[in-house]
Amino acid sequence: MFKRAALVGAIAIVFGTVGCGSDGGGTSSGPGDSESARAFLAHAEQVAKAASGEIPLTVPTSGPPAVKDKTIVTIPCSAAAQGCKFAVDQFAEAAHAIGWKTIMIDPAGDPAKMADAVNRAVSMKADGIFTVAIDSSTIQAPLKAAGDAGLETICFSCIDEPELLVDELPAATQHERDGYALAAQAFIDGGANLKAILLQDSEFGNTIRRQQGVVKFIDECKAAGASCELVGQQNFLVQDISTSLPKQTVALLRKNPGWNALFAPYDAPLTFVLPELRSAGLVQDGQRAYGFDPIDLNVKWIRDGDVEAGTVASPYKWIAYAGVDQFNRVFAGEQPVDQGVKDKLVIKSNAPGEGETYLGDSDPATAFTQLWGVS
Repeated sequence: MFKRAALVGAIAIVFGTVGCGSDGGGTSSGPGDSESARAFLAHAEQVAKAASGEIPLTVPTSGPPAVKDKTIVTIPCSAAAQGCKFAVDQFAEAAHAIGWKTIMIDPAGDPAKMADAVNRAVSMKADGIFTVAIDSSTIQAPLKAAGDAGLETICFSCIDEPELLVDELPAATQHERDGYALAAQAFIDGGANLKAILLQDSEFGNTIRRQQGVVKFIDECKAAGASCELVGQQNFLVQDISTSLPKQTVALLRKNPGWNALFAPYDAPLTFVLPELRSAGLVQDGQRAYGFDPIDLNVKWIRDGDVEAGTVASPYKWIAYAGVDQFNRVFAGEQPVDQGVKDKLVIKSNAPGEGETYLGDSDPATAFTQLWGVS
């Protein structure tokens, strides 16, 4: 793995975090007796192994040389959100490697300020815009105006509807696959028995698709005669994660004590929910949590065998260099290509070490700078 000391979480809003512990352990439930149930367990094992195994770096075999003298405005969802800020910092590093300038504008999580940031990029006569965790639909009108003014836009961890961008990294289809793979891991961790609680935030296109991936796995599991059930759901908004959500989750789990897998659409809520559950005595052996976009605390829990047992992390540095390459292609008058970026299922056996962040399984810098003809 290629790693770097940092804090991560694509939508992890910084409210502060509290530690918690767990006894860990597994369950005694086994797979269904039918042939189809056993086949489904084998399928789940294959999915989880592929998602958590080595993910090879894919770099296009050809492309235009570096286009000179470009300026990209970067817009994180909020500079206070660790993952969003980290993503634009990684992009700035990649842009510097090709010889470009970047200017960050912080909208502080405010959609009106996000729209204003795009308008400011147009006024600055920037060449492109790189956004993080901001769906196109949130800033549709200014994005269209930017496109009309000749600016190209790429986003990280977003959904591009109605198709106003050069590219979205990773691809929109990756988010559902991430949810499916995470559910597969939870099914395996539960001894081929999944009793899921789903915390749902439908404000963002990628979280919706992650949730759909979890539900898809459960539906396919049930259809195969294996042991899967969605036992409870709780809707929330990002503004609720440190206030009402922890107590709502406590109430939900008290009604459904037989759960063994708690899914969050991103990891930030777990930093508030899990300590509350521990305090209420609601986490027992064999009950685990799963999320996406980890910050360092989530990775520590996974590494230590704590309550959280799995998460999905994006290869930040790979995405940054792939994004710069897509910009370079369109600036050179060429079409973008499939960069092949894939997220990683992080579990105890492959978790980054203390103070380290998952950036990808290999460093993309040399391969991309050679592609661009820069040193």
